[in-house]
Amino acid sequence: MRPRLLVAPLALLALFAAAAPASAEDHQVNVVDFAFQPKSLEINPGDRVIWNFFAPGHTSTSRSGQAESWNSDPPDPGFNPAGASFAHTFDTPGRYQYICIPHQFFMEGVLQVGQDEFRRSYSRFRQTGRGSSLSLSFRLLEPAMVTVKLRGATRRTVTRRRLGLGRHRIRLARLREGRYRGTATFVDDFDKPSVAGFSGAIR
Repeated sequence: MRPRLLVAPLALLALFAAAAPASAEDHQVNVVDFAFQPKSLEINPGDRVIWNFFAPGHTSTSRSGQAESWNSDPPDPGFNPAGASFAHTFDTPGRYQYICIPHQFFMEGVLQVGQDEFRRSYSRFRQTGRGSSLSLSFRLLEPAMVTVKLRGATRRTVTRRRLGLGRHRIRLARLREGRYRGTATFVDDFDKPSVAGFSGAIR
């Protein structure tokens, strides 16, 4: 009878093991003369990327405005020597672009961390007008950069860099009388755009 007492605890251990998240992984990127190998890489949140510098005079540096940033560029001499390595752990899902600072116009790499969970970045998009002003309100389901373009009697472009989750409002003031039309473009951390259109009149 005693061996049967172990059945339930063993079953619970198996259940917990199945439910446990996969352990984080290390991914290698080799930095050779004028190239990152591989140039693109897909990883999971929590994974770490290690850049191995096989050639001197290069860096791994994130482009600005992304959810996470990193820079292997040491203060002196200003680039990584051959034989050096640099690591960064990615916790935030998204698509990340990075460059080598001395060769940034052609030496680029891309990392995708996780998967995009949302078909579009926003909900509850509304416009309200008062006098010569127009307010656009919306709720972000995920962080996104927002660009509003207004055309018609008044032409205007307004950009908000990477807003966080929740309710937001963008106000356009001192608009001329007349009809207008516009778009609000939301670009998420995976560089995927979703667009809301609107139109109306200032009287």
